[in-house]
Amino acid sequence: MTQRNESLIKSAITKIIIAVTTLILLGSEYCFSQSDKTEQKTMNNITNKKEFHIVTINGLNVNIKMSVNGFVIFSEDLEGSASIAGLKLNPFLINGDNKIEITATMIPNEYNNTSCNFPFGVADLSVTNIFSYDPNKLVSGKDLTDKGVENFTYTIHADLPYTPAWGQSEKIGKDAITQKKILDKYREFHRLLEQKDLDGIMNFSAAKFKEYSNSMYAPDFASNMKNSFKEQFANPPGELIGIDVQEKNGLRYEYYYGDRLVSIKNDENQSIIFYGDGSGTTEFELFFYFDGNDFVLIL
Repeated sequence: MTQRNESLIKSAITKIIIAVTTLILLGSEYCFSQSDKTEQKTMNNITNKKEFHIVTINGLNVNIKMSVNGFVIFSEDLEGSASIAGLKLNPFLINGDNKIEITATMIPNEYNNTSCNFPFGVADLSVTNIFSYDPNKLVSGKDLTDKGVENFTYTIHADLPYTPAWGQSEKIGKDAITQKKILDKYREFHRLLEQKDLDGIMNFSAAKFKEYSNSMYAPDFASNMKNSFKEQFANPPGELIGIDVQEKNGLRYEYYYGDRLVSIKNDENQSIIFYGDGSGTTEFELFFYFDGNDFVLIL
């Protein structure tokens, strides 16, 4: 390693910073408590306020996998120095306690050797009040070089002004008949995309759009999505891949939040609703719940 390269690398902050930010849209303060024994962190927010939870991740040569109530919302390698800002948690939150799990794994690279006397993959985690910009450290200086991986668990308490439909729905069966009904819903959505049926897409997704509109405090969410589908139908992001050809290679049903939500993945761990253009894919990650009568697209 040249002296210049070593100097440049040493000058970089070799750590990940995971900031869990609570934005109280109407303005308030929150109290923060922690348990030394379990490293579980709880953020309690003042009730009767609109809460908006986001996550910001800054990393250098780490892989970050993050799940909220069992939903994997982020899983990527952050090679070099990278920043991911504004990951939205609200659609995946319920009233009460919400479990956030993060796995940080060091990525080997050409500078990660004994000739460099500094660690790669040091983890700092913080909660920040966006109004005061006062960071509260949750975990400071977690060095990944010995184990190569660290797991972190948080509990975020949310007092939401709405109740997510899926948060109190019935458990979904895992029998063949039930799974066929779920697959039929995917086929219906696939057909609507194939036919570029805009009204059909809007009707099929009505419950989902309402859920997102509530959780994101965005009354125009449905109309924005309609415009987005119009643009997509005018300029498709590739070829819509058929479900039958994927089914031949095997499908996997994944259940979430105590079997109250379900999605289907193919043998390459992709949603079975996706466009391929030869160099990449555009996926539609769909989650269904059972409303007592039928399976409904909700996330």
